[in-house]
Amino acid sequence: MNSIAKTIQLIRLELQLDLKKPTVFASAVLQLATLALLSMLSQPKINTSMWNSLFWISLIVTTINGVSKSFTLVSRSRWIYWNQLASPSSIYWSKVVYGWLTMLLFSVLNLAFFGWFLGIPVQHILPYILILLLVTAGVSTVYTFIGAVSSKADGAGYLAPVLSLPVILPLILVGISASKKALNPVLVSSIYKDAMLLGGLNFMILVLTGILFPFLWKD
Repeated sequence: MNSIAKTIQLIRLELQLDLKKPTVFASAVLQLATLALLSMLSQPKINTSMWNSLFWISLIVTTINGVSKSFTLVSRSRWIYWNQLASPSSIYWSKVVYGWLTMLLFSVLNLAFFGWFLGIPVQHILPYILILLLVTAGVSTVYTFIGAVSSKADGAGYLAPVLSLPVILPLILVGISASKKALNPVLVSSIYKDAMLLGGLNFMILVLTGILFPFLWKD
């Protein structure tokens, strides 16, 4: 219970820090809105497949800094302070959960922007949201962990996107393939197999990053 309380406390601390300096979050939201607007201006009568591709591209590309910032913008003194405040596992889970919540908010905003400018051509919204949640959960976990890795080196803001791409690529490919099935009333029945695959990938990512993070944190 003490570990859970520490994790919740760290999540609140992260939220307070973001509220004090909301520039990174605000820039990500602005980029999401801009890409949705540009998509509408360039393709006023966009087809469903193109809509789906642009939706995922805008979400993945524009949110990396908003999620990975939890470590890339951390100073050495704050690392030491956190190490005294809680255990590595509590710090890790607080960052992961906060990354999930941040990525979920970005996903909702991106869906709202695309719905406002281009409409939502999804035939089966609930399976589509399920895939969206699974993909964004995995992507946010990877962003968070890679942000911790890159923060140990100079130029952390440049390393995070480069290191994240090979890891999140399988999640994105499966997610795009599965989300296309939600656009087609005939193929939607097979979407749950993809959802199980995404769930397995998320579980593997959580286990591996959870094992590696304490060693990274002590370094």
